[in-house]
Amino acid sequence: MSTTSSRARFTGDGRIDFEQVSLGPVAPGEVRLRVDVCALCGSDKRLLAAGSPVVPGHEIGGTVVEVGEGVDVPSGTRAIVYIPVYCGECVRCRAGMTNQCLALGELIGWQRDGGFAEHVDVPARCVLPVPDDVALDVAVLGLDTVGTAAHALRLARRTRVGDVDRTLVVGAGPLGLGVVAVAPLLGVGEVHAYDPHPGRSATAERLGAVPTTAEALTRENQYDLVVEVSGAAAARETAQRVVTPGGTVVALGESNEPYTMPATPRWRRTDCFTVRSFYFPTSEVEENWALLRAVGGTLRDTLTHPLPLAELPGAFARFVAGDYVKPCIVTEEAR
Repeated sequence: MSTTSSRARFTGDGRIDFEQVSLGPVAPGEVRLRVDVCALCGSDKRLLAAGSPVVPGHEIGGTVVEVGEGVDVPSGTRAIVYIPVYCGECVRCRAGMTNQCLALGELIGWQRDGGFAEHVDVPARCVLPVPDDVALDVAVLGLDTVGTAAHALRLARRTRVGDVDRTLVVGAGPLGLGVVAVAPLLGVGEVHAYDPHPGRSATAERLGAVPTTAEALTRENQYDLVVEVSGAAAARETAQRVVTPGGTVVALGESNEPYTMPATPRWRRTDCFTVRSFYFPTSEVEENWALLRAVGGTLRDTLTHPLPLAELPGAFARFVAGDYVKPCIVTEEAR
């Protein structure tokens, strides 16, 4: 049993330092995981720039090595970590809609220590055991890349009475590529994708999307469903322009800028849904394993770049530069 652990600290202005800490006892109701996989996410770039008081990293897969009092998760369990620290008691949680927890206060990797470390302690209820037939470096894609993407599409489908003939994904980063991959399995029609980065557009095409251009997206009223994944102001404007009357815009991308509706005659006269989607509920986990069995291996082989924890600073540099689509910190045990 390890008594010390290395972990990364984001100190701001793009700097990452490492520290060695002593591991104390596991708190009651919590589980200690050896971190075997932790994927980098575009939202982590905000912490890289601003710094973080906690250890970042929220796409975590690992192996249970120790548990606290009152926990019956067996040692050796392979698991991924559910990010929202939900209460489990409110009306939303009892209905299985844990991403809508009315008492949600913390996200792992944001308000409490996350996975850019050798070990991480998490509440037992946030441990999602991985099926034996799913590799851990595939399972971790079931969090943001597939889990969040699939939930957004399921939510969008609730706004539709009939079929979705044409879907546009704006932003072909890891989450946008997850949307591209799972969309055909969730019945959302022909999928087009746009990203200003040529390499990401090419990756979307390899995953089955029809590529489109900035010029083509100057025309209005083209898509029944538009999933905006980048969070950039220009992407949001594009989504609002190309959606058909009666269609749906899913605001999936994040940024520090406010989301605004354009005060234009076209927008005032457009009858449509705007949907904000956040993560996925635990009630969808089994459905997500099925999606991963279908597309997870392809996504891993197409998107990810496995690297050891010590190479995290370089991984982020290449991630920010656009050289890597989805770098992952992966231990030898998970390869």
